[in-house]
Amino acid sequence: MNARELLDAYARGDMDFKGKTLVGIDLAGADLIGANMVQVDLENANLMLAFLTRVRFRQANLSRARLGGANLNQADLSAAMLCDADLHGASLQGADLRSANMTLADLLDANLTGADLRNADLSGANLTGACLRGANLRQENRKYSTILRGAKLHRADLRGTNLSGADLAYVDLSGANLSEAVLRDANLKGANLKGALLRNANLSDVDLSNSCLESADLTHCRFPRSNLSQANLNGVSAKGADFTGAVMAQAQLDDCLLADARFSRADLARVTFRRSILTKALLVEAYLGRADLTDADLTEAILDRAEISSTTLVNVTLTGATMPDGSIYG
Repeated sequence: MNARELLDAYARGDMDFKGKTLVGIDLAGADLIGANMVQVDLENANLMLAFLTRVRFRQANLSRARLGGANLNQADLSAAMLCDADLHGASLQGADLRSANMTLADLLDANLTGADLRNADLSGANLTGACLRGANLRQENRKYSTILRGAKLHRADLRGTNLSGADLAYVDLSGANLSEAVLRDANLKGANLKGALLRNANLSDVDLSNSCLESADLTHCRFPRSNLSQANLNGVSAKGADFTGAVMAQAQLDDCLLADARFSRADLARVTFRRSILTKALLVEAYLGRADLTDADLTEAILDRAEISSTTLVNVTLTGATMPDGSIYG
């Protein structure tokens, strides 16, 4: 079937193309809204700027297909092959991409608002500038995970996205907006989150070891029991953030705003807090062995039962702070 035959059939009301072989077909700008393309072979097809709303592409082969600027809103792409596909600027709002293979796909500036990406493979995909607001990338068990290793998510809009359990190791999320996102149990080891927005995000039980969060906005972000060892958090704004029980050994937190932050029972061994503001911070039973608090402001901080015997406290402001023995300083 060639392009003319397919379009003529669609115009007559025949919308069922299930299982057809359409390799390399040119359907640029075509209107195929609601068509049945289940298990169709569209490898190398040209579908740029096509209207594909609600099209069923389940188990279809769209490898290396050109879909730039196409409208795929609410399309069913579950278990589809989209390897190395060009989806630059495509709209995939509310699309079903469960178990889709999108390795090396180009999703630059694509709109994936509300898309279902559970169990999708996005290894090496380019999601720079993409909008994934409200998308579902949740891992429900170890065999049902969204793979994002090596993906590019620079400046991506991930507000409110569910990324629980997702594998985001070494991913570039610099400048991304993850405000109110849920990343419980996610793997962010070595990830680049420099300048990212994480206001009110949930990062409980997350591996952020060796990650870069420099200059990120962590206001009211939750990190209980997370691993932030050797992470770079210099210059972060983390007012009211929760680091309760977190492992932060050798992390860098210089020049940070940490007012009202909670570090109770956290492992802060060898952490640097130079010039940071920790006013009214909660450090109950925190371990600060060999930590460096030079020039830090701990006004009214609570250090009850904290371990600070080997902590560097040069030029620290402790006015009104509760000391480890329960006494009030000054």
